[in-house]
Amino acid sequence: MNATSSEYVEEIKENGNNSDCFYDPPFVTERFWLVGVAGTTVAIISFIENAFLFYVLMKRRSHRASQNLYLGLLAFFDMFMAGAYIPLMSLNLFADYFRSLPLLTAWYYYMIPLITVSHMAMTSSSFLIVAATFERFAITVTPQYTKFVSRHRVAIAVIAILLGFLTKLTMALEIEWTFDKQCEGFMTQWVIDVSEFARNQTYATYWKVLFRNIVTILLPFFLLLVLNIGIIFAYRRTDFHYLNVQKLSEAKRKQRVRAATRTLLLVVFTYLLSNFLNVIVTIWEYFDIQQLQEEFPVFYLFAVDVVSLLTIIAGALRLPIYVSCQKQLRCEFALQLKKCLFFANYWVR
Repeated sequence: MNATSSEYVEEIKENGNNSDCFYDPPFVTERFWLVGVAGTTVAIISFIENAFLFYVLMKRRSHRASQNLYLGLLAFFDMFMAGAYIPLMSLNLFADYFRSLPLLTAWYYYMIPLITVSHMAMTSSSFLIVAATFERFAITVTPQYTKFVSRHRVAIAVIAILLGFLTKLTMALEIEWTFDKQCEGFMTQWVIDVSEFARNQTYATYWKVLFRNIVTILLPFFLLLVLNIGIIFAYRRTDFHYLNVQKLSEAKRKQRVRAATRTLLLVVFTYLLSNFLNVIVTIWEYFDIQQLQEEFPVFYLFAVDVVSLLTIIAGALRLPIYVSCQKQLRCEFALQLKKCLFFANYWVR
């Protein structure tokens, strides 16, 4: 127990409050360094990188008219998730670590809408990666569908985002918090619980547990796994078919296809790695959540933190992947960065 915890216990004793108001969450110091320090640092880096990516990839029509549309939209949602990580995860840990009741109170007021929107963004990102992978699969494996997916790219992207929003919209109705007057003035004055709406057996079993977990977590993961295995096998062959209106030589077209394919493969690979633990926890929760909570509470506690952190790390790796794989984007990013630094120096003067 740290010093702040000891002071909090003394405060309870001095005020004669009952033991129900005692608040001593486990592993606060360890989670402070994991989430509050490491997580916040990665989230800031990811936010800056993806804000830059979104600006560069969406300002030019040539990017918006190509498969880079998915990458630009992905950057937007990664930027939002990185921005939401700090008020949702980091500030909650800061409130526990420093025993700050005002910070915890503020967190309860914005927590429900922000966690709902951040999950919408996370799911939309998953579906956008699936859509981009399917188009790459069509280009490398089933070229007869290339024209269809490229022609309907905007519609596919919109559908992916709408699916992300609709599947997670009801999360706002699943959580509720109440004020416990007996513990007024203490960290336990706010009580969080599952709402009456979420306790409905039909909703909880069929929508929340089965449909939503399968569609938003398991299906994208395994679908990306299968599609990428197909792409990797096709990638090893030298014969690539790519429909392009630009008058490029065959060698250059193949080179660009390979670079774009490598880029997406690495993006998907980081997604699969970052979601591997999430898939394990989701399956475990479905089969025996009681065992997970009672027999492995430490693992469960840190798994939730690590899953969120891995999602942010995956977002922070997008820019290095694009820079290392695609020379054209690398040159464009460098030029844009020089412009940004020039304007920054100009205004400093």
